[in-house]
Amino acid sequence: MRALAGIGLLSAVALLFQVSLTRVFSVAQFYHFAFLVVSLALLGFGASGTLLAIWPGLRGRGWRPLFTLALGPAVVLAYTVLNVWPFDSYTIAWDRTQVWRLLGNLLVLAVPFTLAGAVLGSALGDPAYAAGRVYGVNLIGSALGAGAAPLLLGWLGDVRSILACAVLAGGAAILLADGARRPRLIAALGGVVIAAGAAGVLAPPEFLAVRPSPYKTLSHFQRTPDATLTGPRYNATSRLDLVRSPTIHSAPGLSMTYLGELPPQMGLLIDGDNLIAIPQGEAITPAFARSLPAALAFAQASAPDVLILGGGMDAAIALALGARSVTVVEPNSLIADALRGDLRDWAGLADPRVTLVHAELRAYARQAGRRFDVVQLALNDTYRPVTSGAFTLTEDYRHTVEGFADYLDLLTPDGVLIVTRWLQNPPSEDLRTLALIVEALERRGGDPARQIAAFRSFQTMTFLVRVRPFSVDELEQLVAAAGERAYDMVLPPDVPAETVNRFARLDTPIYHETYVDLLRASDRDTFYRAYAFDVRPPTDNRPFFFHFFKWRQTPAILENLGRTWQPFGGSGYFVLVALLAFALLAALVFILLPVGLRRRFRRALVQAQPRHALRIAVYFGSLGLAYLLIEVSAMQQAVLLLGQPTLAITTVLATLLLFSGVGSLLSTQLPWRGALGALVILLLIWPRLFPALSSLALPLPLGARLVLCVLALAPLGLLMGVPFARGLDAIRPLPDLVPWAWAINGSASVISAVAAALLALSFGFAWVLWAGGALYALAWLSRPIRA
Repeated sequence: MRALAGIGLLSAVALLFQVSLTRVFSVAQFYHFAFLVVSLALLGFGASGTLLAIWPGLRGRGWRPLFTLALGPAVVLAYTVLNVWPFDSYTIAWDRTQVWRLLGNLLVLAVPFTLAGAVLGSALGDPAYAAGRVYGVNLIGSALGAGAAPLLLGWLGDVRSILACAVLAGGAAILLADGARRPRLIAALGGVVIAAGAAGVLAPPEFLAVRPSPYKTLSHFQRTPDATLTGPRYNATSRLDLVRSPTIHSAPGLSMTYLGELPPQMGLLIDGDNLIAIPQGEAITPAFARSLPAALAFAQASAPDVLILGGGMDAAIALALGARSVTVVEPNSLIADALRGDLRDWAGLADPRVTLVHAELRAYARQAGRRFDVVQLALNDTYRPVTSGAFTLTEDYRHTVEGFADYLDLLTPDGVLIVTRWLQNPPSEDLRTLALIVEALERRGGDPARQIAAFRSFQTMTFLVRVRPFSVDELEQLVAAAGERAYDMVLPPDVPAETVNRFARLDTPIYHETYVDLLRASDRDTFYRAYAFDVRPPTDNRPFFFHFFKWRQTPAILENLGRTWQPFGGSGYFVLVALLAFALLAALVFILLPVGLRRRFRRALVQAQPRHALRIAVYFGSLGLAYLLIEVSAMQQAVLLLGQPTLAITTVLATLLLFSGVGSLLSTQLPWRGALGALVILLLIWPRLFPALSSLALPLPLGARLVLCVLALAPLGLLMGVPFARGLDAIRPLPDLVPWAWAINGSASVISAVAAALLALSFGFAWVLWAGGALYALAWLSRPIRA
């Protein structure tokens, strides 16, 4: 029992370390690269199976406490190396030493997962324990680690959570010590690891502090003499730093006619980047407020009730423009707490006309129970070159057709929606925003050509959207107001030609011409297919607003590789393709290495017969691919239902792993073929079932949505836990094949993590889930024959 408890604790440590690393390197690098690097490091699980297959002696019980004991120092060492010796994603395109650094980072990071995988892989082949029992304990322990991760990250912060992993690893070594030749020595050394880790948690050494990328805004302010940083503050979702500096000047879309001073501003940094400027409310003058894009909408409303979705400076601007009431919805709890606390007076939020609500934007849109004269979707994203492709992995449910439909439902009959985005050349981010608005209006039976007005400043595009057509007088007033502020008109299509290209002059009025082409296209699918970038409107099934890649761009991307100052030299989407190729190559090596190096293993394959060996490889490969496809898609889908990405990831991981563990424990009592068949059927309907549940549940309180999410995922997880345990039971008479199956499953899981991202970007979540169902069907067909 102690040994199984040790395996469960070890599994929790591995999952906690993975989640903590992702959070840490969201600050040190960028979230998307951190996610991919950590995912690839999980190849360590595949490597562990290969090592156990090549060296059977490592499967002995005496090695398990040694591997676990080494895990604590390995966790800290891996984090330290990656923190002190990181790769540079900006120079890697031309500096070949950065390629070696990246590979070195991956190898070091894989060590802890290889150690954990070796313990689990050897236990799965131990005849003293039922395979389903070991695998069930592994999954349940992983579920507890997933559930504990956000709590520890919010309580301890990033570095302390890493050190806590070392403490827990020491505890797992003590629980597994009975299997060692010298159990007392192992227990004593485990105590040393616990003591050292606990000392670090209480007072982390300075050299372990997270070092943000030199290209992050946080690094810039750390090098700025007159900048004062307060924090950091943590929650499970993010890290917040408060910056005071006279160098902060932010006013997207500010009119070129404004010659006054900008109000003093403070900054909020999320994960060391994405600066959100908060101006001093009392310093905002009417002249400054009237020189911003939102002023054109306010000019057509008298003392409006205003809703700001995710606002930074927008609440104070709305007050200066004469708003009767301002409701600000902020999804990040750290920002909401800062605006209620330190920044309340500074930002002017102490004004009784202002109400601050902490809620996810889509959920609030369904729960509001009232309508507003002005709804403004705040521009809180920093400018991102569309050619970078570095941010394509971010699921963004704020900018989907269904989301914009929700925002339009918040408007009064004469209300107006304000959306401002950064200009890109050629039109892309801004054009996709127009496509979103058009699709949302048409679903309501509207006429986009008469309900959308747009104008541009030097750097931004602003859309004003009504639920009814603009009147002639309103358009005339808008054109006049835009001219006074040196804004160029873009829409409606019949806007006077002299107003479209007179201030921020272009060789051709490309924005006006492209927008009109979109609005007047008789077949929009043809327009989207012909356009240089992917600007189809994102949906809740494919919510990747910043994914603009098309394969026809390949020659241009390769020609300019390394010539642009962007992550991975501007290669963007191809990073995913390269990582998938790397994962495939590594998986092939891990699967074939035992065949080439060990005669004993080849004899086991001959004993199993080549046809049965192939069935084993296909079966366990299919399970590894399918599980991660479903897990990754379910996590991304749950973001809409639960709001915060970290809460969604934690809930899906914990639920699927917990109920998979239960399914594994019950695997001998459940029909093998029946479980696989039921799983295939459930996955066929899941892409329609879960989004419908999310849409219906959004108006409910978060607690109710959380319960519904768990209840919906539970049957899926239960069924997913059965096939692996039953497959291991079938091949256990040939013990040399058990670690090989573990290597195949682990390697396939890493391939699946990258493939899931590529499939979701290209085809949407529904196709990813159907692919998972097809793989489970393949597993059903290739079930290993009991040896």
